[in-house]
Order: sequence, then C-alpha cells, then structure tokens
Amino acid sequence: MGRSLMILVVFAISIIPGFGTEPKFRIVPIDQVETSNNTVTCTVFQSDDDFFLYTAGDGNKIDVFQIARNGELQFLTSNVVTGGRNTVRGLVADKIAGKNFLFAGLKGGNAVEVFEIYDDGTLHSVFVEHDNEATHLGIVITLQVVHMQSASYLFVGGLEKTPGLSAFRITQDGKLEHVQSMADTEEIFTDGIIGMSVHSIDGKTYLFTGGFQDNGLSSFRVFEDGHFEVISNIGDDSNLFLNGTYPVISSTKSSRHYVVVGHRHHIYYKPTPWIKDRDTYFYHGDAVSVFRVDEKGKLLPRSVFLGDSTNLIKGQTRLHKLPLDEKFDLVAVGTRDDQSIQLCLLNETGRLIDAGKIRTGFPIYYGLCGQKIDDQLFLFAGSVEGKELASYRLDLE
Repeated sequence: MGRSLMILVVFAISIIPGFGTEPKFRIVPIDQVETSNNTVTCTVFQSDDDFFLYTAGDGNKIDVFQIARNGELQFLTSNVVTGGRNTVRGLVADKIAGKNFLFAGLKGGNAVEVFEIYDDGTLHSVFVEHDNEATHLGIVITLQVVHMQSASYLFVGGLEKTPGLSAFRITQDGKLEHVQSMADTEEIFTDGIIGMSVHSIDGKTYLFTGGFQDNGLSSFRVFEDGHFEVISNIGDDSNLFLNGTYPVISSTKSSRHYVVVGHRHHIYYKPTPWIKDRDTYFYHGDAVSVFRVDEKGKLLPRSVFLGDSTNLIKGQTRLHKLPLDEKFDLVAVGTRDDQSIQLCLLNETGRLIDAGKIRTGFPIYYGLCGQKIDDQLFLFAGSVEGKELASYRLDLE
C-alpha cells in the first residue's frame, strides 16, 4: 500500500463513529448547597429566562433553588407538602394550558400533590389526589406527563402491594381526573414502576414502564382520551440486564427511536420484605440496556453498555438525557453504589459510548437531573444519605 493511500485509509477510519471522533467531557464541580433533607428526586424547570431546581426526599419539604447561568445555586424557599411528614418522590414540572405546575408523588401519603409554579419559582398547592380502591397510588414513586393533542395526562406508578399503572387527566387549574387504572399481571411489567418515558411515533404516543420488582420493561399505546393498552413486554435474562429495572428514558436519533434502561440489581439490597421473590434473582453483572422501538411500539433489544473496571455504573438509580447534537444525546448515569456520575453518548445506531465520569463522594438515589443553559450543559445531584446538593458543569475535553 502506498504512503498516500495509507494516509487516506487512516483518515477515513478516524472519522468513522467509534474510532475516536466522539466527544469526551470533563465534569467540573461548580457549587454545593445544603437541602432540608436528603435528595431522592429533583427536576429543573425553565420559566421564561429563569431556571429553577426543585428537590425533595425523605422529609415533608420540597426545596426551591434558582439556578444562575453559571450553574450556581441560590436557595429560595421550602414548601411543606400536604399530610404531615411524607416522603416525596417523582417530581416533574410542566406547562399545562398556559400554566406551570409541579407534580409531586407523596410516597408516605399514598397521594399526588399538584403545585402551581409562580413566575418567581415559588410554589402554591392547588390539588391533592389520594389513593383509593380504583387507583394505584400506593407508595407513589414515579410520575410522567403525557401530552396529547387536546389534553395532557399524568401517569402514576409505585411500589404498592397491589401494583399497577394509573392515568389522570390534568385540568387547566391543575386538578386530576381519573381516567384509567390497570392492575399488574404476569405478562406486563408494572410491579414497582420507578422509571417511565414517552415516544411519539408516526402520530401515535407510546408510554414505557420499568418494573423494579418483576424485572422487565413494557410499552403501552396511549390514546387521545388518556386510555391506554399494552403493546409490548420484555423481561430480564442473562443478556438484557433488567433485574431491578430502575430508570427509563427515551431518545430519538436520525428518526430511530430508543429506550435506555438502567437497573439496580437486587443483590445490592439487604433482604427485606418488600423485595419480592428474592430467591429467583440471579446476578449477571451491571449494564445499561438500549432498546429500539419500532413503528408499532414494540421493544427490540439493541445494545448493552457493560459495567467493568473502566466505568462507573454499579447500582444505577438514575438516567438523565441532555441534548448534544444531531448525532448524539448525552446520557448521565447516577449511581448509589459507585457514588458517581457516568456519562455516555447515545449514537444514531443505539449504542452507548463512554464520555467521561466523576466520583461525587456521595450516593445518588434517583436525585440527578440536568439542564442546558445557553450553550452550556449542567448536572445537579443530591445525596441520599446527607444534605449535600451539588451542581456540575460539563466541559468538552
């Protein structure tokens, strides 16, 4: 092979995805503040040009912070949730019919509380939906807003003894109207819903749920009136790494639709009554799994990002997606057992690539979120065992 041809071949290889062209990031600590309690849930909401961070955990308070454009955090206020000392989970903020709302799962109160978000980021409680015999709001963990053409719906899942999935129509003033509840069965994976995400494909809306207790992933078609039906189910095996399915996120690259799923294997939990059928679980390592979703909402295994000595994904509890460019999304993986944040690039073909990492010094238990402010990416993470809340800037290396 001639020298000029060899140089051409080397150059061609260097621009093929997977051969060193993917960006790498350095995670830079920016600020650390104290929260009222530990952090087990957090979310960022943008109101006009302002950014607000909402955090909560095992107390009865939701803390509100304003995020400066450089990532620094300023404490604003705390809101006490309805019903006394409740543990708060699944915070999600969204705009409904022109108004801004924060939805909070009250794990200890078996309820969902809705707050209106004022222009200055502060909260005002407007509605509480309590569990009853028709719904599945016991030990609420996860909330997901689904927007349809003429209405928006809140889907709710949790860790209750009689598990299932419930949908509520969100009214213009933030009230919740029950639409449908579906009890868990042997075929679907809704026992212990900790992660949910959404895809819109060819005008159809699909919701994805991860079952922490029954170790699998399900997809549901959501209709315009908020009703839903099962489309596809896939359970754990030695190649899929769905034992203790935890966070679930959606991503679309080059018209290809993916669901990315993390897990915290049951081996990481001490024997407790709420871990069901413990003896049937087997440990086959740690990995983040990627599934492709076809045009009918069916889940198809695509790839796995295996845990090894070069990455930090032991006991994943949270995935957060940040937009990067047309070719890549950035996926941040928060862990409790590695006490870390692992960054991965999700490429067009549905594969995850190591993009940087940091040891936080505290365990993350679903308390991780992020935001793009101007052209800068930030992550925010809180400790499940303490009151530390940190902000990080992501810099290209």
